[in-house]
Amino acid sequence: MRQKYFSKKLLPAVTIQDTQAALRLAETFLKAGLDVMEITFRTQSAASSIKEITKEFPEMKIGAGTLISANQIREANRAGAMFGLAPGFNQKVVEAARLNNLPFIPGISTPSEIEQALQFNCKVLKLFPVNHMGGTDYIDSLEGPYGDHGMELIPMSGVNFSNLKDYLQLRTVIALGGSWMAPRHLLENNQFEEIGDNVRRSLDIVGQVEAV
Repeated sequence: MRQKYFSKKLLPAVTIQDTQAALRLAETFLKAGLDVMEITFRTQSAASSIKEITKEFPEMKIGAGTLISANQIREANRAGAMFGLAPGFNQKVVEAARLNNLPFIPGISTPSEIEQALQFNCKVLKLFPVNHMGGTDYIDSLEGPYGDHGMELIPMSGVNFSNLKDYLQLRTVIALGGSWMAPRHLLENNQFEEIGDNVRRSLDIVGQVEAV
């Protein structure tokens, strides 16, 4: 999953209000050099947006986020999502994802949840909300007992330009997710040029870390 979806180590998470905005956003990401995005299942247009993006931009690797029920798993799968994410760990949702052959990234925030996820062979995990859990210091603490058991993390919540480098330098972090590249106020004001600039700036930071 690391190389298939997260080779560029960024996962913009967006909440979309209409399909046309979703298409413009996908195009903006691709032109800026990023071919992966997450659309959260927080609006009525989430499934239709995923469906239209997969038609218009098949090169976009698109995930469905905030999947907290088996019904949402099925809906995301029908829409064409390539992978799914959740803010927490729910055994029934994990099982539904497996039944629907949808690669799934559950959310965790504690050692007990990590162990539960690993027992279900879920090794790519969304660490949420990382900023309230202690940020990079918390991840460093988790890497001691779990870093050699295949745990791979996508920290979310509070990730921004000021801490990208710090997170990317941690050995279990395979990508960083959040809304800093396409925040709500830029989407609401159709400021897609600024969003593209944010993506390019983030990719530059990734490149700086990889070059060290």
